[in-house]
Amino acid sequence: MKYCAAFLLIFSLSFSLRAMEEKTIHIEGQTTQSSWMDFTSSSDLNFQKLFELLARSRTGEKLMKEAQFKAARMGMTLTDVVKVGDSSLTDTTLVRKFSPSSPEHVIYESRSVVHISRHLSWNDALLDLAHELTHFVYRESFNPYSDSFNAKDFIKSTIEGEGGEVQAFITECRVLKELFSNKAQTRSHCQKIENDRGELSFSKAVELFYNVGHYYSEFSKQLEGRSIASSFSDLKGEKINFISSAYGVPYPIAALMEFDLVLNKVCENDKKRLVYMQQGPKRGPASITAENVKFQETFTSRCPTK
Repeated sequence: MKYCAAFLLIFSLSFSLRAMEEKTIHIEGQTTQSSWMDFTSSSDLNFQKLFELLARSRTGEKLMKEAQFKAARMGMTLTDVVKVGDSSLTDTTLVRKFSPSSPEHVIYESRSVVHISRHLSWNDALLDLAHELTHFVYRESFNPYSDSFNAKDFIKSTIEGEGGEVQAFITECRVLKELFSNKAQTRSHCQKIENDRGELSFSKAVELFYNVGHYYSEFSKQLEGRSIASSFSDLKGEKINFISSAYGVPYPIAALMEFDLVLNKVCENDKKRLVYMQQGPKRGPASITAENVKFQETFTSRCPTK
C-alpha cells in the first residue's frame, strides 16, 4: 500500500547552564575553557569521554542507564541517539503516514535525537548532556494531531511536565552538586531553588521559569485572548532567569510560539488529508462516515482560516 508521509519536527526548548569556571573533575590535557570537541579528532571518542565523566555522578550514572535502555528499545545505541550540533537541544520528529485510498487510517511514528553543542567547554557540555538526556528519557510524548492538543497543556508540559525544562534543570543542578566545586555551584542558578534544608525544590524552580520580566503585560494579554490566563498563576513580571535558546525569550512565551508553529504545520498536513477524504476512492464517491465528519469538524474548529 502506498503511503503519504507528513513530517513534523518539534524542537525541544533547550536551556544550557553557563556559569561554570572551576572544575573538580579531571580531564586529561584539557582546561575548563577548552572545547570538549578538541579532546581528539574523533567525535565518538570525545562522546565516550563525556559519557564517562557524566557516569561519575550518581545522578548521571542512573540517567545514562535509562537513556541506554530507551535507545535499545528503539533499536539504537546511545551513540546513535546523541550527536554533535551547533547548539544543545533535543529534536523529536513525528512522522504521520496515511494511504490516499484510506486517509482515515493514520500511522504515527516518532524518534528523538539529542544534540550537544560543539562550542562548549567540558563543564558546560557535561551539564548540557545531563539536561538533554533528561528530555530524551522522561519527556512525555504527545500527538499534535490529537483533538486534545491545546496551548495550555503544551506550555505546562514544556515547563513543568515530566521531562520538561524544570526537571532537566534540576537534573543539571544535581550533577553540578555531585561533580563540581562549591565555587562553581555558587555561580549557578541552582542555589535559587534550594529550600531551607538545602534541597532542590521543584516548586521554586517552576516559579523561576514563569518569571517573564517586561514581557508580562503583552504575554498576559495573549493568554487572556485564548481564555487560558487563569491557568498560569505562577506567571510574574519579575526578573527573567531562563531564556529559551531556540527563541531567545522566556520559556512560557517560547512554548506558546512553539505551539503555534506546530499547530500551523498540523493544519497544513490535515488540509492535505482532508482533500483525500473529500475526493474519496477513484472508482466511487467519497464515503461519509462518522470518523470523517468528526475529523472535518476538528479541522474546522482548530484551523478556521486554513
